[in-house]
Amino acid sequence: MCKCMNKFEQSRRQFLRTASLASMSGLYASPFILGLNSLAAMAQGTGTSDYRALVCVFLQGGNDGHGTVIATDSESYAAFTQARSGAPGLAYPLASLLPITLNTPQSGRTFALNPYLTGVQNLFNAGRAAIVANTGTLIVPATKTQVNANSVPLPASLFSHFDQTAAWQAIASNGGSAEHVGWGGAVADLIESMNMNANSMFTCISTAGIALFLSGQTSFQLNVTPAGPIPISGLAQPLFGSQAGSTALSSILSADETNLFAKEYEVVVNRSIQAQALLASSMLAAGPTGVPNPPQYLDPVTNMLTDNPLATSLQTVARIIGGRGSLGVNRQIFYVQLGSFDTHDGQAPTHARLLTQLGEALEYFDGLMVSAGVGNQVTTFTASDFGRTLTCNSDGTDHGWGSHHFVVGGAVQGHDMYGQYPVIGDNQANDVGAGRLIPTTAVDQYAGTLARWFGLSNGQIQQVFPNFANFGSNPYLGFMGS
Repeated sequence: MCKCMNKFEQSRRQFLRTASLASMSGLYASPFILGLNSLAAMAQGTGTSDYRALVCVFLQGGNDGHGTVIATDSESYAAFTQARSGAPGLAYPLASLLPITLNTPQSGRTFALNPYLTGVQNLFNAGRAAIVANTGTLIVPATKTQVNANSVPLPASLFSHFDQTAAWQAIASNGGSAEHVGWGGAVADLIESMNMNANSMFTCISTAGIALFLSGQTSFQLNVTPAGPIPISGLAQPLFGSQAGSTALSSILSADETNLFAKEYEVVVNRSIQAQALLASSMLAAGPTGVPNPPQYLDPVTNMLTDNPLATSLQTVARIIGGRGSLGVNRQIFYVQLGSFDTHDGQAPTHARLLTQLGEALEYFDGLMVSAGVGNQVTTFTASDFGRTLTCNSDGTDHGWGSHHFVVGGAVQGHDMYGQYPVIGDNQANDVGAGRLIPTTAVDQYAGTLARWFGLSNGQIQQVFPNFANFGSNPYLGFMGS
């Protein structure tokens, strides 16, 4: 094993939404927890008891689920190591794996996590994390016989990064609606219609640029960096070194216009200026006086301590959550991203680094939420384009379909696995070739379970997820408490 190891009113709303998108671009026993006292103190009295947040951590490129959650019973493990034996570092020695015990055992099977997911193991053992097995894009349930016969509708362009990312993030698992509305944005639209937020400008927030996941019909997403919400150039500092220049620019931007497009642009710009100013003043600081900085992680490739980009993004989310009282929000949806999971080659060192970042970032963020008193009100979950093949191509893997995901938070019914973990080996029931897994849990079920916890009714969930009712009389997965 390798040890070193990103018709008029409708048209008007669409214009506003598009313009707005462009306008704003473990820990439980660690001494680090002592540094969270300042966050807890600053968070007191800043929100309502009804507050809830969803945080999507998108593993861009297609995370290798086979190498993330591993079946360790003798038959499964033998099939796994045989399939991975040709790729250096991917047939993990049994002793290096991180064992987990399920509250609800699967008959005759045992499981472990990738050696670099210590943070997730800590969360799982603390009952604050669950695994959702073999999840992926589906329109209806599908068997191997049906897939091979093309006798059921299937998501468009399977194994394509672009199309499967869209299928994961958009409303429908066949690639989304014609207007490309993400399911996070669609949920936010309903939250807005229910008046659950006093200020809907701060429902959808991304730390990774504009995300399809957060695109709604009436809701707007804001783009925030660790430096805060992005201001309009020329207003944040004197334009050309002259305050008079900034004043003139402000006057131009806020001038009353008569042209339809200019008038709508004026609305968008003024809203963006207001949102930037309020969010910048509401976010908690980063560091000792606010949200503690994430600890550096030991890079398994370089064996050096270095910054964790995912943890920094989640720190930004925590800073916004800490200021929620000033923003007037009871519900928020966040999108963060960790890239480089397209591991066709060099997977062992790359996956080791990425999973170390993922595990430590999830544990760090959950610790922040617990310290801030919202550990039961914030749920973090992973998503990805697709899984990867069980078999290897040289020292990497190819594009797959179903994969395994993590859900983290105090409301999660943790220490367990939900959904059906597949039989491992060549030409098994869910294998459509090279260990590409036909999902046994649909994204609609995964997302619908999260949306119900977030406050949507059964009818609203079926409105957001048109395929939801295709997956039985009770498609919910049960990993979320009330």
